[in-house]
Amino acid sequence: MSSAVVAPESYAWAAQEGPQRTAIWMGEAVQELFYGGAVFGGKTSYLLGDFAQDLAQGENWRGVLFRQSYPDLEEIIDQSHEIYPYVGGEYLVGKYTWKFPGGSILRLRHLEKETDFSKYMGWSLSWIGWDELPMWESMRPYKMMLSRLRGPAQHKRVRATGNPGGRCHQEVAEHFGISGYPDGMVPLEDSASGMVRMFVPSRIHDNKIGLAADPGYEQRLDGLGDPELVKAWKEGDWDAIIGSYFSMFSRRECEVEPYKIPPTWPTFICMDYGEHNATWAGIIAVDYDDDIWVVDEYYREGAGGADHARGIKAMIDNCPYVTERPRLNLAPADMWTKRAPGEASQALAPKDSFEAIGLHLTRANSARVNGWRNIKDLMYAGRLKFFKGRTDQVVQSLSTVQRDPKDPEDVLKGGNDHPADGLRYGINHTYKARKAPTKPDGDGQRLLDLLGNDDEPKYRYAG
Repeated sequence: MSSAVVAPESYAWAAQEGPQRTAIWMGEAVQELFYGGAVFGGKTSYLLGDFAQDLAQGENWRGVLFRQSYPDLEEIIDQSHEIYPYVGGEYLVGKYTWKFPGGSILRLRHLEKETDFSKYMGWSLSWIGWDELPMWESMRPYKMMLSRLRGPAQHKRVRATGNPGGRCHQEVAEHFGISGYPDGMVPLEDSASGMVRMFVPSRIHDNKIGLAADPGYEQRLDGLGDPELVKAWKEGDWDAIIGSYFSMFSRRECEVEPYKIPPTWPTFICMDYGEHNATWAGIIAVDYDDDIWVVDEYYREGAGGADHARGIKAMIDNCPYVTERPRLNLAPADMWTKRAPGEASQALAPKDSFEAIGLHLTRANSARVNGWRNIKDLMYAGRLKFFKGRTDQVVQSLSTVQRDPKDPEDVLKGGNDHPADGLRYGINHTYKARKAPTKPDGDGQRLLDLLGNDDEPKYRYAG
């Protein structure tokens, strides 16, 4: 959001006081500048305003402003029409280009993948802009385009913007020193090129004009339902995206000493299946408050369906903390897929091996983002507990899974994500939201109260 003013005696655009003005003032002192962090920080108008600072150089001042695709350019085009006509700019429809008195040119272009660089091999540029840089697959196109920064113009520079998250989030953080200097404003000189680069952070409250025009925007961000994502987009916190997806997870707070599950608490099996990859299965119990207790687990790599079926059945039969049989065995949909004819499995689906020994499976709800949100909600409320010494694999998995840089609300696939996936299937089936009690009892005291109560509470799984 700019502070564009159309009155003839006033400015076409002026940087807002705060980080946007600081970024503009850096000028030639910083050749590579990354401005951003929070959403709604006035990033696009900053790029447009920064290019306009050197229009007086005339035909020597030639720039390009990149987004990943042409549809992504629409917002830039709209904002540019709020500024550039008042400095004599003429927009060439169909050419995605602004021409200015004196011969300055700004082209609006897309550069979707690394191979697109060949389109710009012969260009000589004095200004290069990147809107939403972390959304590119990598910083390779950015670095290749540095070779096009050449020619007689003074103050040649590169300017980029973006929010935490995106496919090259980590590369951007490392290149501009965000990991080491999260508050920015530290110039870093590249030992090879001699160019100075710097990160100038912005926060949502820095865009006073935008918030005044849309005072409900901040509240809508709060409604995302993901505290880490809200923190990243609202405060520009890059650490909220880097690292563990479940950054709030504390093993010490979530693990409890094992005890015998009351027979009135329903139990379920949930699993994530693999043969080359690991298979994980767990027993979960749901108490009268809809809190969830992960009681026991099975984990094995490199085995076939029949081996896994026998191992999971043995876990159920031999678990000392559960007396009732699980109500459902929740499994991913791919366990119903038959293998190709001629394989050793004789074209059986994995679920057939389980049914052969009496474990009948139910297709689990595989929703990913909502499932991860449900797990987070349980963690924040202290409603998800793990039996100490019996559930190490799933506890380790939840401690280490990472955010997906392509979708910050999802977990990155790979690594030790199988136990977390298996638990998600169980949580999707058993999760029920509730308000936190005004005076929460400790877990042990609540259990004693339940065991000593002759009047069995009403319960949503009761038959």
